[in-house]
Amino acid sequence: MTANPLLDAGRLPESQQNFGFFAVDLPTRRIHYPPRHMAAPPIPLPITVLLPEHQIAAQFAEALARGYLGEQFFYWLPLSVEAWVALCRSPEYRNADRARALLSRAAARLAELWPAADTLCGLGCGEGSKDRVLLDAFPHPLYIGTDFSQGLLELALACAAPAARAVHGFKLDLGSDQHLAAVAAAVRDSGRCSVFTVLGNTLGAFDPNRFPARLRRVMRPTDRALFDGEIFAGDETLRGYDHPTNRRFAFAPLASLGLAESDGELRFELRPGSAGLHEVVKYFVPARDRDLNVAGRELRLRKDDPLRMSSSLKYDERAFFERIERGGFRVEFSEKSDDGRFLLAAASPTPA
Repeated sequence: MTANPLLDAGRLPESQQNFGFFAVDLPTRRIHYPPRHMAAPPIPLPITVLLPEHQIAAQFAEALARGYLGEQFFYWLPLSVEAWVALCRSPEYRNADRARALLSRAAARLAELWPAADTLCGLGCGEGSKDRVLLDAFPHPLYIGTDFSQGLLELALACAAPAARAVHGFKLDLGSDQHLAAVAAAVRDSGRCSVFTVLGNTLGAFDPNRFPARLRRVMRPTDRALFDGEIFAGDETLRGYDHPTNRRFAFAPLASLGLAESDGELRFELRPGSAGLHEVVKYFVPARDRDLNVAGRELRLRKDDPLRMSSSLKYDERAFFERIERGGFRVEFSEKSDDGRFLLAAASPTPA
Protein backbone atom coordinates (compact mmCIF):
# COMPACT_ATOMS: atom_id res chain seq x y z
CA MET A 1 0.00 0.00 0.00
CA THR A 2 1.35 3.45 -0.95
CA ALA A 3 2.30 5.54 2.07
CA ASN A 4 0.24 8.65 2.65
CA PRO A 5 2.53 11.42 3.93
CA LEU A 6 -0.35 13.27 5.58
CA LEU A 7 -1.43 10.15 7.47
CA ASP A 8 2.17 9.40 8.39
CA ALA A 9 2.47 12.92 9.77
CA GLY A 10 -0.27 12.03 12.25
CA ARG A 11 -2.69 14.73 11.13
CA LEU A 12 -5.47 12.61 9.68
CA PRO A 13 -7.37 9.46 10.64
CA GLU A 14 -7.85 6.65 8.13
CA SER A 15 -11.26 8.02 7.09
CA GLN A 16 -9.48 10.87 5.32
CA GLN A 17 -7.96 10.81 1.87
CA ASN A 18 -4.94 12.67 0.47
CA PHE A 19 -5.71 14.98 -2.47
CA GLY A 20 -2.28 16.34 -3.32
CA PHE A 21 -1.71 19.48 -1.24
CA PHE A 22 -5.01 18.97 0.57
CA ALA A 23 -6.83 16.19 2.32
CA VAL A 24 -10.59 15.90 2.68
CA ASP A 25 -12.46 14.23 5.50
CA LEU A 26 -14.68 11.81 3.59
CA PRO A 27 -17.72 11.88 5.92
CA THR A 28 -17.76 15.67 6.44
CA ARG A 29 -16.00 16.89 3.26
CA ARG A 30 -13.99 19.28 5.42
CA ILE A 31 -10.69 20.37 3.87
CA HIS A 32 -7.50 19.69 5.82
CA TYR A 33 -4.14 21.23 5.02
CA PRO A 34 -0.69 19.73 5.65
CA PRO A 35 1.88 21.30 7.96
CA ARG A 36 3.58 24.32 6.42
CA HIS A 37 6.96 22.57 6.18
CA MET A 38 5.54 19.81 3.97
CA ALA A 39 5.82 20.28 0.21
CA ALA A 40 3.19 19.03 -2.20
CA PRO A 41 4.22 15.86 -4.06
CA PRO A 42 5.59 16.58 -7.54
CA ILE A 43 2.79 16.57 -10.12
CA PRO A 44 3.11 17.83 -13.73
CA LEU A 45 1.07 21.03 -13.83
CA PRO A 46 0.61 22.44 -17.36
CA ILE A 47 -0.10 26.17 -17.13
CA THR A 48 -0.65 28.61 -19.99
CA VAL A 49 0.60 32.06 -18.99
CA LEU A 50 -1.42 34.90 -20.50
CA LEU A 51 -0.35 37.35 -17.81
CA PRO A 52 3.41 37.18 -17.05
CA GLU A 53 4.87 38.13 -13.70
CA HIS A 54 6.69 41.24 -14.95
CA GLN A 55 3.36 42.71 -16.09
CA ILE A 56 1.81 42.01 -12.70
CA ALA A 57 4.78 43.66 -10.95
CA ALA A 58 4.36 46.76 -13.10
CA GLN A 59 0.61 46.80 -12.40
CA PHE A 60 1.29 46.45 -8.66
CA ALA A 61 3.64 49.44 -8.68
CA GLU A 62 1.14 51.50 -10.67
CA ALA A 63 -1.67 50.53 -8.27
CA LEU A 64 0.37 51.71 -5.28
CA ALA A 65 1.19 54.94 -7.08
CA ARG A 66 -2.54 55.54 -7.68
CA GLY A 67 -3.35 54.73 -4.06
CA TYR A 68 -5.64 51.79 -4.77
CA LEU A 69 -4.83 48.05 -4.50
CA GLY A 70 -7.19 45.95 -6.59
CA GLU A 71 -8.51 42.54 -5.60
CA GLN A 72 -5.98 40.54 -7.62
CA PHE A 73 -2.97 41.78 -5.64
CA PHE A 74 -4.25 40.15 -2.46
CA TYR A 75 -3.58 36.71 -3.97
CA TRP A 76 -0.34 37.32 -5.86
CA LEU A 77 2.79 37.29 -3.68
CA PRO A 78 3.88 34.25 -1.61
CA LEU A 79 2.87 35.87 1.70
CA SER A 80 -0.59 36.48 0.27
CA VAL A 81 -0.91 32.88 -0.93
CA GLU A 82 0.06 31.59 2.51
CA ALA A 83 -2.32 34.04 4.23
CA TRP A 84 -5.20 33.02 1.93
CA VAL A 85 -4.70 29.31 2.62
CA ALA A 86 -4.58 30.08 6.36
CA LEU A 87 -7.80 32.11 6.05
CA CYS A 88 -9.57 29.28 4.22
CA ARG A 89 -8.84 26.89 7.07
CA SER A 90 -9.69 29.38 9.83
CA PRO A 91 -12.95 28.88 11.78
CA GLU A 92 -13.24 32.68 11.92
CA TYR A 93 -13.77 32.85 8.15
CA ARG A 94 -17.22 31.38 7.67
CA ASN A 95 -17.53 31.81 3.90
CA ALA A 96 -15.09 29.06 2.97
CA ASP A 97 -17.02 26.52 5.05
CA ARG A 98 -20.37 27.86 3.82
CA ALA A 99 -19.29 27.55 0.19
CA ARG A 100 -17.93 24.01 0.56
CA ALA A 101 -20.90 22.85 2.63
CA LEU A 102 -23.34 24.15 0.01
CA LEU A 103 -21.39 22.46 -2.78
CA SER A 104 -21.23 19.19 -0.86
CA ARG A 105 -25.00 19.27 -0.40
CA ALA A 106 -25.69 20.17 -4.04
CA ALA A 107 -22.97 18.22 -5.88
CA ALA A 108 -24.92 15.01 -6.51
CA ARG A 109 -27.96 17.00 -7.66
CA LEU A 110 -25.80 19.01 -10.06
CA ALA A 111 -24.29 15.85 -11.52
CA GLU A 112 -27.81 14.55 -12.17
CA LEU A 113 -28.95 17.90 -13.57
CA TRP A 114 -25.99 18.19 -15.96
CA PRO A 115 -25.04 14.60 -16.90
CA ALA A 116 -23.33 15.65 -20.15
CA ALA A 117 -20.76 17.82 -18.35
CA ASP A 118 -17.27 16.58 -19.19
CA THR A 119 -15.24 19.68 -18.29
CA LEU A 120 -15.12 21.83 -15.14
CA CYS A 121 -13.63 25.30 -15.54
CA GLY A 122 -12.90 27.22 -12.34
CA LEU A 123 -12.89 30.99 -12.94
CA GLY A 124 -10.83 32.54 -10.17
CA CYS A 125 -10.27 29.05 -8.78
CA GLY A 126 -8.09 30.09 -5.83
CA GLU A 127 -6.56 27.13 -4.03
CA GLY A 128 -9.09 24.75 -5.61
CA SER A 129 -10.87 23.29 -2.59
CA LYS A 130 -14.36 24.28 -3.77
CA ASP A 131 -13.92 22.97 -7.30
CA ARG A 132 -12.56 19.73 -5.86
CA VAL A 133 -15.91 19.02 -4.19
CA LEU A 134 -17.58 19.19 -7.60
CA LEU A 135 -14.92 17.14 -9.37
CA ASP A 136 -15.68 14.24 -7.04
CA ALA A 137 -19.35 14.30 -8.08
CA PHE A 138 -18.90 14.35 -11.85
CA PRO A 139 -17.52 11.35 -13.79
CA HIS A 140 -13.80 12.12 -14.08
CA PRO A 141 -14.01 15.42 -15.98
CA LEU A 142 -11.24 17.54 -17.44
CA TYR A 143 -10.33 20.38 -15.06
CA ILE A 144 -9.31 23.82 -16.29
CA GLY A 145 -8.33 26.20 -13.50
CA THR A 146 -7.90 29.93 -14.05
CA ASP A 147 -6.46 32.50 -11.69
CA PHE A 148 -4.28 35.61 -11.45
CA SER A 149 -2.03 33.91 -8.88
CA GLN A 150 0.58 31.40 -9.99
CA GLY A 151 0.88 30.05 -6.44
CA LEU A 152 -2.84 29.46 -5.98
CA LEU A 153 -3.17 28.03 -9.47
CA GLU A 154 -0.51 25.44 -8.70
CA LEU A 155 -2.37 24.45 -5.54
CA ALA A 156 -5.69 24.20 -7.39
CA LEU A 157 -4.31 21.95 -10.12
CA ALA A 158 -2.57 19.70 -7.60
CA CYS A 159 -5.81 19.48 -5.62
CA ALA A 160 -7.84 18.63 -8.75
CA ALA A 161 -5.42 16.15 -10.36
CA PRO A 162 -6.50 12.99 -8.47
CA ALA A 163 -10.17 13.50 -9.45
CA ALA A 164 -9.78 14.76 -13.04
CA ARG A 165 -8.86 12.94 -16.22
CA ALA A 166 -6.42 15.81 -16.89
CA VAL A 167 -5.74 19.31 -15.56
CA HIS A 168 -4.67 22.54 -17.21
CA GLY A 169 -4.22 26.04 -15.81
CA PHE A 170 -4.49 29.53 -17.26
CA LYS A 171 -2.70 32.36 -15.48
CA LEU A 172 -4.63 35.41 -16.56
CA ASP A 173 -6.63 38.52 -15.86
CA LEU A 174 -10.33 37.67 -15.90
CA GLY A 175 -11.05 41.34 -16.43
CA SER A 176 -9.67 40.92 -19.95
CA ASP A 177 -12.14 39.86 -22.63
CA GLN A 178 -9.25 38.42 -24.64
CA HIS A 179 -8.13 36.23 -21.76
CA LEU A 180 -11.67 35.04 -21.05
CA ALA A 181 -12.11 34.23 -24.74
CA ALA A 182 -8.87 32.22 -24.73
CA VAL A 183 -10.14 30.09 -21.86
CA ALA A 184 -13.49 29.59 -23.59
CA ALA A 185 -11.67 28.45 -26.76
CA ALA A 186 -9.74 25.87 -24.73
CA VAL A 187 -13.01 24.68 -23.19
CA ARG A 188 -14.64 24.33 -26.61
CA ASP A 189 -11.70 22.26 -27.84
CA SER A 190 -11.83 19.96 -24.81
CA GLY A 191 -15.36 18.55 -24.62
CA ARG A 192 -19.06 18.85 -25.29
CA CYS A 193 -20.28 20.56 -22.12
CA SER A 194 -18.44 22.60 -19.52
CA VAL A 195 -19.50 23.80 -16.09
CA PHE A 196 -17.97 27.23 -15.43
CA THR A 197 -17.65 27.89 -11.69
CA VAL A 198 -17.51 31.33 -10.04
CA LEU A 199 -17.28 30.37 -6.38
CA GLY A 200 -16.26 31.72 -2.98
CA ASN A 201 -18.16 35.02 -3.38
CA THR A 202 -15.79 35.68 -6.30
CA LEU A 203 -18.44 37.22 -8.56
CA GLY A 204 -18.19 40.44 -6.55
CA ALA A 205 -14.51 40.75 -7.43
CA PHE A 206 -15.26 40.40 -11.16
CA ASP A 207 -18.06 43.04 -11.18
CA PRO A 208 -21.45 41.34 -10.70
CA ASN A 209 -23.15 43.91 -12.94
CA ARG A 210 -21.04 42.96 -15.98
CA PHE A 211 -19.30 39.64 -15.53
CA PRO A 212 -22.30 37.31 -16.04
CA ALA A 213 -22.97 38.87 -19.45
CA ARG A 214 -19.27 38.67 -20.37
CA LEU A 215 -19.24 34.99 -19.45
CA ARG A 216 -22.50 34.32 -21.29
CA ARG A 217 -21.02 35.71 -24.52
CA VAL A 218 -18.25 33.08 -24.61
CA MET A 219 -20.37 30.09 -23.55
CA ARG A 220 -21.99 27.48 -25.78
CA PRO A 221 -25.68 26.65 -25.38
CA THR A 222 -24.62 23.30 -23.87
CA ASP A 223 -22.44 24.92 -21.17
CA ARG A 224 -23.58 25.69 -17.64
CA ALA A 225 -22.48 28.07 -14.86
CA LEU A 226 -22.37 27.92 -11.09
CA PHE A 227 -22.32 31.12 -9.01
CA ASP A 228 -22.36 31.72 -5.27
CA GLY A 229 -22.54 34.81 -3.09
CA GLU A 230 -22.77 36.09 0.47
CA ILE A 231 -26.04 37.62 1.70
CA PHE A 232 -25.65 40.93 3.49
CA ALA A 233 -26.33 40.85 7.23
CA GLY A 234 -25.28 44.26 8.54
CA ASP A 235 -22.84 44.30 11.45
CA GLU A 236 -22.70 40.50 11.41
CA THR A 237 -21.17 40.73 7.93
CA LEU A 238 -18.51 43.16 9.17
CA ARG A 239 -17.62 40.89 12.10
CA GLY A 240 -16.99 38.11 9.60
CA TYR A 241 -14.14 40.16 8.09
CA ASP A 242 -12.67 42.22 10.91
CA HIS A 243 -10.77 39.50 12.75
CA PRO A 244 -7.04 38.67 13.13
CA THR A 245 -6.78 36.01 10.41
CA ASN A 246 -8.46 38.18 7.79
CA ARG A 247 -6.41 41.17 8.90
CA ARG A 248 -3.27 39.15 8.21
CA PHE A 249 -4.60 38.28 4.77
CA ALA A 250 -5.57 41.89 3.98
CA PHE A 251 -2.19 43.20 5.16
CA ALA A 252 -0.12 40.58 3.31
CA PRO A 253 0.60 42.70 0.17
CA LEU A 254 1.99 45.45 2.41
CA ALA A 255 3.90 42.98 4.58
CA SER A 256 5.51 41.70 1.38
CA LEU A 257 6.93 45.21 0.91
CA GLY A 258 8.42 45.24 4.40
CA LEU A 259 5.69 47.15 6.21
CA ALA A 260 4.57 46.20 9.71
CA GLU A 261 1.14 46.76 11.21
CA SER A 262 2.75 49.34 13.51
CA ASP A 263 3.39 51.46 10.40
CA GLY A 264 -0.28 52.41 10.31
CA GLU A 265 -3.85 51.23 10.80
CA LEU A 266 -5.80 48.77 8.68
CA ARG A 267 -9.50 49.65 8.81
CA PHE A 268 -12.66 47.78 7.82
CA GLU A 269 -15.99 49.57 7.40
CA LEU A 270 -19.46 48.96 6.02
CA ARG A 271 -20.51 51.17 3.14
CA PRO A 272 -24.24 51.83 2.58
CA GLY A 273 -25.49 49.79 -0.35
CA SER A 274 -27.54 50.57 -3.43
CA ALA A 275 -29.48 48.36 -5.84
CA GLY A 276 -29.12 45.43 -3.48
CA LEU A 277 -25.30 45.54 -3.31
CA HIS A 278 -23.36 46.30 -0.12
CA GLU A 279 -19.64 46.69 0.54
CA VAL A 280 -17.15 45.87 3.24
CA VAL A 281 -14.45 48.41 2.46
CA LYS A 282 -10.88 48.29 3.71
CA TYR A 283 -8.01 50.77 3.62
CA PHE A 284 -4.64 51.38 5.26
CA VAL A 285 -3.77 54.70 6.92
CA PRO A 286 0.02 55.16 7.26
CA ALA A 287 1.19 56.46 10.64
CA ARG A 288 4.35 57.90 9.04
CA ASP A 289 5.84 58.49 5.62
CA ARG A 290 7.30 55.32 4.10
CA ASP A 291 9.50 55.12 1.02
CA LEU A 292 9.13 51.95 -1.07
CA ASN A 293 10.91 50.46 -4.05
CA VAL A 294 8.46 48.42 -6.09
CA ALA A 295 9.58 46.78 -9.35
CA GLY A 296 12.38 49.35 -9.60
CA ARG A 297 10.03 52.26 -9.01
CA GLU A 298 10.43 54.64 -6.08
CA LEU A 299 7.13 55.27 -4.31
CA ARG A 300 6.06 56.95 -1.09
CA LEU A 301 3.20 56.19 1.27
CA ARG A 302 2.40 59.48 2.97
CA LYS A 303 1.32 59.83 6.57
CA ASP A 304 -2.48 59.91 7.00
CA ASP A 305 -3.08 59.50 3.24
CA PRO A 306 -5.27 56.36 3.01
CA LEU A 307 -4.23 53.55 0.69
CA ARG A 308 -7.57 52.24 -0.55
CA MET A 309 -8.03 48.51 -1.07
CA SER A 310 -10.58 46.41 -2.92
CA SER A 311 -13.89 45.99 -1.16
CA SER A 312 -15.89 42.80 -0.67
CA LEU A 313 -19.39 42.90 -2.16
CA LYS A 314 -22.45 41.38 -0.50
CA TYR A 315 -25.97 41.00 -1.82
CA ASP A 316 -29.58 41.22 -0.94
CA GLU A 317 -30.94 37.83 -1.97
CA ARG A 318 -33.07 39.08 -4.84
CA ALA A 319 -30.22 41.24 -6.15
CA PHE A 320 -27.93 38.21 -6.39
CA PHE A 321 -30.33 36.33 -8.67
CA GLU A 322 -31.23 39.43 -10.67
CA ARG A 323 -27.63 40.00 -11.69
CA ILE A 324 -27.25 36.43 -12.89
CA GLU A 325 -30.53 36.58 -14.83
CA ARG A 326 -29.80 40.00 -16.36
CA GLY A 327 -26.47 38.58 -17.55
CA GLY A 328 -28.27 36.10 -19.78
CA PHE A 329 -28.85 33.08 -17.55
CA ARG A 330 -31.79 31.09 -16.27
CA VAL A 331 -31.37 29.75 -12.74
CA GLU A 332 -32.20 26.04 -12.84
CA PHE A 333 -31.47 25.21 -9.23
CA SER A 334 -30.46 27.08 -6.08
CA GLU A 335 -29.48 26.30 -2.51
CA LYS A 336 -29.01 28.38 0.63
CA SER A 337 -26.64 27.75 3.54
CA ASP A 338 -28.08 26.56 6.85
CA ASP A 339 -27.63 30.03 8.37
CA GLY A 340 -29.18 31.72 5.33
CA ARG A 341 -26.06 33.79 4.64
CA PHE A 342 -24.76 32.14 1.47
CA LEU A 343 -26.42 31.30 -1.85
CA LEU A 344 -25.57 28.90 -4.66
CA ALA A 345 -27.13 29.27 -8.12
CA ALA A 346 -26.86 26.72 -10.94
CA ALA A 347 -27.62 28.41 -14.26
CA SER A 348 -27.95 27.73 -17.97
CA PRO A 349 -27.47 30.33 -20.73
CA THR A 350 -30.62 31.75 -22.20
CA PRO A 351 -30.86 31.80 -26.02
CA ALA A 352 -28.88 34.66 -27.53
